Amino acid sequence: MAVSVSEPSWVSEDQYRSIQAGLRVVAAWADAEHEPEAALDGALRRESDPGDVVVGLATVSRLLAIELAAATGATEGAILARLGARVDRMQHS
Repeated sequence: MAVSVSEPSWVSEDQYRSIQAGLRVVAAWADAEHEPEAALDGALRRESDPGDVVVGLATVSRLLAIELAAATGATEGAILARLGARVDRMQHS
């Protein structure tokens, strides 16, 4: 079913553009079989607006936390706390 122009969108066009930028960066990084750091760097350089990337990555992270919470029965806060703990372990190992 087509969405009519008068129906409100989930997010504004600017927010949607930011989310798409974040998804492109994450997808390029995740798809890299070799040299993931270079893939991430290249994906970041291809995006024209660093602000869009920051907002997009934050939004993508939040959406992933929501999805993981729904899939596991945990809260979003618990998912993010586990992620924070993992980052700390990786940094200090």
